[in-house]
Amino acid sequence: MTATVDSPELILPDRAPGTPLLELDSDLTLDGRFGSQTLHITSTHVRVTAPDAAAPLVDIPVADIASARNESLVGGGRLEITLKNTDIRPVIAYTASLSDRFSEAARGIEQLAKGEPFSIGIKLQKIRCPKCGRLLPERDGHCPACVSKWKMIFRIGRFLTVYKFRTLALAALAITSAALHLAPPLIQRQIINKILIQHEDFSQMWTLIGLWTVLLAFGAAVQITQGRLIAFLSAHVIADIRAAVYRAIEFLKMSYFEKRKAGAIQSRLTNDTQNIWGFLVDGVPFLLSNTLQVLGILAIMLWTNWVLTLCILSPVLIVMVISSIFWSRLISRWHRWSHKWARFQSHLTEALSGIKVMKAFAQEDQENQRFIAANDGLRHSGTDADQYWSTVFGTMSFFIALGMLVHFAVGGWMVFHDRLTIGDFVMMQVYLGLIYGPMQWFAAINNWFSRAMAGAERIFEVMDTEPEKYLQGNNAHPIVGEVQFENVRFGYDKSNPVIKGMSFTAAPGEMIGLVGKSGSGKSTTINLICRFYEPDSGCIRIDGIDSRQLSLQDMRSQIGVVLQEPFLFNGTVAENISYGKPGAPFEDIIAAAKAANAHHFILGKPDGYDSQVGERGSKLSGGERQRVSIARAILHNPRILILDEATSSVDVETEKQIQEAIGRLVQGRTTFAIAHRLSTLRNANRLIVLEKGEIVECGTHAELMAKQGVFYNLVKTQTAVNEIVGVGNA
Repeated sequence: MTATVDSPELILPDRAPGTPLLELDSDLTLDGRFGSQTLHITSTHVRVTAPDAAAPLVDIPVADIASARNESLVGGGRLEITLKNTDIRPVIAYTASLSDRFSEAARGIEQLAKGEPFSIGIKLQKIRCPKCGRLLPERDGHCPACVSKWKMIFRIGRFLTVYKFRTLALAALAITSAALHLAPPLIQRQIINKILIQHEDFSQMWTLIGLWTVLLAFGAAVQITQGRLIAFLSAHVIADIRAAVYRAIEFLKMSYFEKRKAGAIQSRLTNDTQNIWGFLVDGVPFLLSNTLQVLGILAIMLWTNWVLTLCILSPVLIVMVISSIFWSRLISRWHRWSHKWARFQSHLTEALSGIKVMKAFAQEDQENQRFIAANDGLRHSGTDADQYWSTVFGTMSFFIALGMLVHFAVGGWMVFHDRLTIGDFVMMQVYLGLIYGPMQWFAAINNWFSRAMAGAERIFEVMDTEPEKYLQGNNAHPIVGEVQFENVRFGYDKSNPVIKGMSFTAAPGEMIGLVGKSGSGKSTTINLICRFYEPDSGCIRIDGIDSRQLSLQDMRSQIGVVLQEPFLFNGTVAENISYGKPGAPFEDIIAAAKAANAHHFILGKPDGYDSQVGERGSKLSGGERQRVSIARAILHNPRILILDEATSSVDVETEKQIQEAIGRLVQGRTTFAIAHRLSTLRNANRLIVLEKGEIVECGTHAELMAKQGVFYNLVKTQTAVNEIVGVGNA
């Protein structure tokens, strides 16, 4: 493939006729078989060649092309060209992994057909890990097998820098605790060798026991202080990580949420952070204290008898080999469990959110079966990981236990031949327990660490995802209200654009009605104005300035939205009205409610403006929620207003009140309105009629009715449907 880069826009200059502007390799033939074919685009022709074909399989002059599009198929797609004689020619097929590239190729072909410069953007998405070749969990994602675990530990450790004094204190306590554990066996050796065997002054016994008691008491105090510090640090660090992840989620692009379920995202904030918390609470303190303890014990044992020490520690090499072999396999199992948990969480969230629909259709049994399937998948992956861990842990425990047998065999022989005192033998045995005990639990640390790293990888993947450019751009631009679309093209699926070359201008204070059948691109146009998505090509200008040059925060603070299904947050009516303007005076809240025809019903509530609206506004009717959302928009005082089907689901009387409120709201603002009832758009300055992502008509309500075109047919169809409904309800 040539002329393909990772930059967002690829602009190629004019070239000599016949010189390829773009060449793309596909992985399918037109009959759906795997095979290699290449699309060649020049300024004069579109051709498709195959390695085993002497002549081009397809050769279409650009002059004969009317348009190009991508047809979605199962697992892939097909590029099709519509000729000026209306014939449709299939050109080339491809799998889903190449859909983005061939969508841009279709756009380039249309540009050439219209006599425009060839200007496309192709971004190569990573499907496999460039290092190990494994399939990535998601496109442009991170490879779990190649992510640096030490790098993630360092990133987690950076959250400790905020609490550096407590962290240093914890390290000092860990060193002290390790040192305190070394003293009792030394005291035991003195008691056995000097007092019990050599029968020296027995009064030393009380001195040594007293010292031992003091060390035990001091050790208990250190342990308590260390535990309290660990509890503080782990809780605060995890809270900071959770806050950082949530902050990152807030600024992610809308496309991120389109590809993932809410439950899967929640799992990052709950289960994954909990796994890190478990490692910080249980794993890190154990690892730190016992590593220091083991190093100290090894030094003493080697100084006492290095031959015996090497013999009894020989099984450790086997344990290290086992750990290195099974480590990556254990991590992969916990990765699988994390994904299963995310799916389970997603299903549970969806089921609880749709409980009313489930009951309305009496689908409790079906939803229970779906839950059982998700629960069984989680159980299977969890069981597999835990059983694998138990097998590894048991095997390691066996080889670790061999050290005790070696000690009795070799150490006993040394004592029998007077090469080792009984006191040294007992001390070595105690130290052996202090070494092999932690080593057994180092395997448990592997388990905690595996879970924590799987969670950390998913968390940092969110934090590393490219966010919206929220604070970039001109941050002080008071919007007047002119909105201009210049040849805008956009598609959620790049192989099937929803908006195709849209161009229009809305003057400041003008009300534009967007009309069209379902799927024509109305809501997508609104999403582009709000910059929930950026155009694939073309430009949207606000007051003559490219919207991408404006700060998202500044721009959205001057845009108000009233949705078909208004979303209210769990809180009071007053809090929801002032959501877009926190700290607004109560008098302003009341004034906005009056303008939205909401003041009367609010006062009818037992607690008035302090009434709780419930989750998603469940304690209010649909019309009440809508009027609260209009009051919220009025108080927000935007320069650009979006009305998305604001009266589609209310009764006639409520609609009248809402229309009155909207009439006050739109005054002096540039307004874009989508209405279910076309008759409600009579007051719009202009209507833009969309069909398959293109503007087919534009004019006032009267002009379009007189024209008797697409809009006229839509109105007639809706009128006929309403009459049928009226007869049915009679």
